[in-house]
Amino acid sequence: MDYKIKKLEKSMVQIDITLNKDEWQKELEEAYTKTRSKYNVEGFRKGKAPRKVIEKMYGENVFYEDALSEGFYKAYMQILSKEATLEPVDAPNLSVKQIDDNGAVLEAKVVVKPDVKVTKYKGFDVEIENKKITKKELDAEINRVKEQNARLVEVDRAIKNGDVANINFSGSVDGVKFEGGTSENYDLEIGSKSFIEGFEEQLIGLKAGEEKDVNVTFPAKYHAKELAGKPAVFACRVNAVKEKQYPELNDEFASNVSEFETFEEYKKDLEEHLQHHADEHAKIDAENKIIDKIVENTEVEVPTQMVENELDNLLKDMEYRLMYQGLNLEAYANYMNTTVEKLRESRRDEALKSVKIRLALTYILDKEKINVTDDEVNEKIKEMAKSAKKTIKEYKQTLSEDRINYLKNDILMNKLLTFLLDKNVKKSK
Repeated sequence: MDYKIKKLEKSMVQIDITLNKDEWQKELEEAYTKTRSKYNVEGFRKGKAPRKVIEKMYGENVFYEDALSEGFYKAYMQILSKEATLEPVDAPNLSVKQIDDNGAVLEAKVVVKPDVKVTKYKGFDVEIENKKITKKELDAEINRVKEQNARLVEVDRAIKNGDVANINFSGSVDGVKFEGGTSENYDLEIGSKSFIEGFEEQLIGLKAGEEKDVNVTFPAKYHAKELAGKPAVFACRVNAVKEKQYPELNDEFASNVSEFETFEEYKKDLEEHLQHHADEHAKIDAENKIIDKIVENTEVEVPTQMVENELDNLLKDMEYRLMYQGLNLEAYANYMNTTVEKLRESRRDEALKSVKIRLALTYILDKEKINVTDDEVNEKIKEMAKSAKKTIKEYKQTLSEDRINYLKNDILMNKLLTFLLDKNVKKSK
């Protein structure tokens, strides 16, 4: 197999591949062996007809397509293994220039990773803006935990803001009930703003057993277009009124929500946890600032196909997250009063930046010769095995090749970010 590589405009290369007569005949014979059972030839059992007989009956080029597909794939893989600098970012576009019994001449055009140059990635003097956790922030976190551990107790009084009202409701527009507008024994927290604006406030003052028609108007951008902007009436009945009763902030509370026996120990640990989180957030902010500056100092012409591939990934990720909310991309786009195509286009700049970041960081990894050793991977696996309370041998058996590659990449990125912080964070005097 002979080949020639020719660089075209931007990041496109052309690979001319020639399969000689022997190579081409070998591919044709393999194609015949694999596909002969598909052809019915009178006088022969299925799959037993000679190649020449099938070619005479179905045409001389009957095996060309399968032979071309397999022959090109083998040749292409061989070329990529030899040409280390050739890094395709998309599937090749194949065309046949010449083909007969004496051989095949193929032409493949493929988009490859572009040339990248980062003119500066050290000495940006970025500050890590550490901040100390305030009493207000600590109290807010304690109150959040207290809220999570509140008990709902049924009370014999009128509904107040902050209560949970157990209600039956049935909604209608122009006197006609609509899908999804009816429910029974629904617990609604008053003031949560989880229902249409104005709904919850109209229940304040009602007691268990009382009924009321609640009048509201659906938002103009409501996800159900048939209801958007329309006035509706919800016939409501209050089944029960429940108030939240909060635990006292004492040692018993601490032992119920944590591993600590005293409230002071719990409070101290919580403060340390919040401080650690704040420090990590400050470090991540610094990393993002450094990466932004690196992108500004990166010279690269990003191929359109790389951006399109990144957009595909961004939308797949969005669709995956929407799935857990019972939505898909089209429904979400309708709710946002747009289309999937416009939604995709709105993220083009984000996709372009993501590709630039990846190319720039890969350049720095190569330039600085940052890599991952087997010892580093084994140390990480050792930590994870200990956390999972398994032996290293047991834990390794649970790891797939993809998972190990993910670990390697995670270690690599951590080493790179540590390097970038070391070279770019302003040192304290």
